[in-house]
Amino acid sequence: MDPPHGRKKRNQGVDLIILCAGAMIGSVLTQILSPGADWENCRRIGIELSNPVAPAAECNFTGPPKVSSLELLPTGPGDGREFRLSRANGTYNISTPFKGPTTASTDQAWQRYWRVWTFAVDEHAYHLSQPEHPEAGVQVTAGGGRRRYLATFAATHQLHCLYNLFRATYRDSYDEEQTEFERDPVAWHGRVDHCVDIIRQKLECDRDTTLVTYNWVKRKRDPVANFNVVRRCAVWDEMERWGAEHEVQAMPEKPEDAVQLDRIP
Repeated sequence: MDPPHGRKKRNQGVDLIILCAGAMIGSVLTQILSPGADWENCRRIGIELSNPVAPAAECNFTGPPKVSSLELLPTGPGDGREFRLSRANGTYNISTPFKGPTTASTDQAWQRYWRVWTFAVDEHAYHLSQPEHPEAGVQVTAGGGRRRYLATFAATHQLHCLYNLFRATYRDSYDEEQTEFERDPVAWHGRVDHCVDIIRQKLECDRDTTLVTYNWVKRKRDPVANFNVVRRCAVWDEMERWGAEHEVQAMPEKPEDAVQLDRIP
């Protein structure tokens, strides 16, 4: 008869073999059921599940995770994750093409951001982008009977909103701004407030964690923040190229049988 401690060692060995086999089987099944799974994803999921203040608790949207718009476009530039390092120019009171006082060149500098405003995406990309009201989506004519939808990049709208805020600060330099303000100040402030909140939501969503450090400066008693930080910036070239290749220059006419929303979303 084997001594008790011998049986215990053998049992531990069997348990170890079973554990290793289970881990291997689980790994194989994970790759079959979720080909994109990796250690970092599993680690991140574990952290989020164990975190009492998980991101899901801060958001009232429970749909599937969204992916980058460029990842949805079948003829788009890869996965949309091409970046470059760039140092911000945050020095106070310097001159740039985007600052006032306003000139024709100032407006031209801003307007380059929306040289392409709208474009067409296929049905697959449209639905994967999780539109709020897909039943009322605007369809555009495409060759070969394919169904395509009108769209724009969120960054285009966000930059246009920032331009609106710039114009609001120089209202006396833009006749149309002054005229609209005098005609209906409530509507004018409504548009400006809309842009403020769009940019607020974007900044809150991204929560840039780039470190802003401080310097000692002559004739300044307190530490001075240095906003000339190095950032990881998305490359615009591919996005602009894709938009230009699929641009929709003329807005489509509304069909008589179009599904319509009761109010502006």
